[in-house]
Amino acid sequence: MGITKTAIVTQFGSYYIPEGQNEKRLMTQLRQKSKTTSYAKPIVYDGEVYRFANTRLGEIVQQFQKNFTAKGTLEFLPNEIRLRNLKIDLELFPDDVKGSWLGFLGSIDEAERKNWPIVRYMLENDVIPQMAEDLELKAYFKGTYAAATVGTAGAAVATLDGVKKLLVDGLANTTQPMQSVALSAAITQANAFDVIEEFTDSFDNALAGTKMRVYMDPKILKWYNRDKRNTHGMDINYDPNKPTIDFTTCELVGLPSMAGEKYLWATPVDNFLYLRRTNGMNKPKVEESKREVFLMTDWWEGLGFGYNELVYVSSWV
Repeated sequence: MGITKTAIVTQFGSYYIPEGQNEKRLMTQLRQKSKTTSYAKPIVYDGEVYRFANTRLGEIVQQFQKNFTAKGTLEFLPNEIRLRNLKIDLELFPDDVKGSWLGFLGSIDEAERKNWPIVRYMLENDVIPQMAEDLELKAYFKGTYAAATVGTAGAAVATLDGVKKLLVDGLANTTQPMQSVALSAAITQANAFDVIEEFTDSFDNALAGTKMRVYMDPKILKWYNRDKRNTHGMDINYDPNKPTIDFTTCELVGLPSMAGEKYLWATPVDNFLYLRRTNGMNKPKVEESKREVFLMTDWWEGLGFGYNELVYVSSWV
């Protein structure tokens, strides 16, 4: 990564004139904040593969007789969630801000360039927000893990298995399958209210009273609310921060990570899991060599489900 200032130099000139410019005049681009993992149950685990077991016990009740007649087998099924190692590597020459309107981001008195304002500004205002956007829009739903190619920078979409990959694999699982829900029609602006309620009607009766979340493209959630309004009028109990399906404990959630995706998926709130090796981010390491500054940070994280059979999935074309 370098500093591109071509347009600035073309417009403002190749020199620095102190005229009161400061960081308040740097308007950073709008970025998507991370939202998907905020709905998952956090688990801190110091390992690469989080292993646990799902238990299953069939029918055990029978009519009485004086003879002992054993019935029922407790089955243990393996489950695991893989954590992946992610990183950010950046390099820049802070001196590139010289000879331009951006000169205030340099320093005359500070010899160590890693302490120049441009480094702090980039870290606080660009690196951290961009990391959140990369993960939310490219990894948390759409991601499919692929091993790194030695010597080549990888893509955010290949850093870990996102929810979509987990859903596809879960539906194909023959021993612990997720629940596939066939909808009567593809979701549109005109039918979103009825079809989403149809989706929640497919949940097992044993889940009645269990707090569930139904996840979707934010646009589809907007369609649902508009269709509900147009069909039934204004809802005086509507909470824009927590829309729910009437007469249920199902909360509707629009995820930025699912933008453009024709999927609905739902699970109890504690069944969606987000694993990290540490609670919070590691502080980025900043190094300097021969006037060049290097910024590095790495961490481990992964997504998964505690029990596949409690995940309901619909997709359409």
